[in-house]
Amino acid sequence: MRRDLSIEFMSEVLIGIYVVAVVVLHWRSPLWASLLLGGGLGTQLWLWREKADAAMMVAAALLGTPSEILCVRLGVWSYHAPGLVFGIPVWMPLVWASLLCLFRRIALSIHSVIWRVWPSSKMVVRKIFFGVLGGLIVVYYLAAVSFIMRTIAVVYTAFMIPAVIFWHGMRDILIFFVGAALGTLGEYICIKLGFWHYHYPLFRSLGVPVSLPLAWGLSSVIAGRIAGIWEKAEEAGLSS
Repeated sequence: MRRDLSIEFMSEVLIGIYVVAVVVLHWRSPLWASLLLGGGLGTQLWLWREKADAAMMVAAALLGTPSEILCVRLGVWSYHAPGLVFGIPVWMPLVWASLLCLFRRIALSIHSVIWRVWPSSKMVVRKIFFGVLGGLIVVYYLAAVSFIMRTIAVVYTAFMIPAVIFWHGMRDILIFFVGAALGTLGEYICIKLGFWHYHYPLFRSLGVPVSLPLAWGLSSVIAGRIAGIWEKAEEAGLSS
């Protein structure tokens, strides 16, 4: 049983503010940024105490770090922070681990709220709501890939197909929206502060590519699915 939702939301908001504050205030100091972000990860694990959170962190770091290095090498974006390793800040894996774990937690809290607002007696309303959200994701995907390079569109399609076929559960849809919205917002703040920049943004006034929410959303869903394996194992252990 999850703790009181008000406590959950408060801890999630505070963790989110903390991660953003560390990056904003200490991005010029690789050592301090790494230490503070590492401390934040330890705090998340201590607060939530689930193996699924640790799995989410590892999956996020392993998924996000190579993707960052590849995109920098391909000239998609560039970082201006000191202490770069293979073109990315040394603390970037910690950001991926912290944020994607946080996105999953926020999605779980929203999921609990929705189940309270629309219990089993209102299952039809709940299904319609998530059906609309799922449809919006597909429409956005089709619009995004029509504007980006063909090779990048193929990569997104390779991840989107299993998402539609296998990962279209209600929690997956919520994780996608949370990751897409908060991840894009965080990047927008950092871009405006000059931490990094995209070389070919579709919306030059914003400085972000049209596919950015898609990248954050799909990354959150994939890492969330990996974390779900440990979550099911924990639940099975508690029920046995």
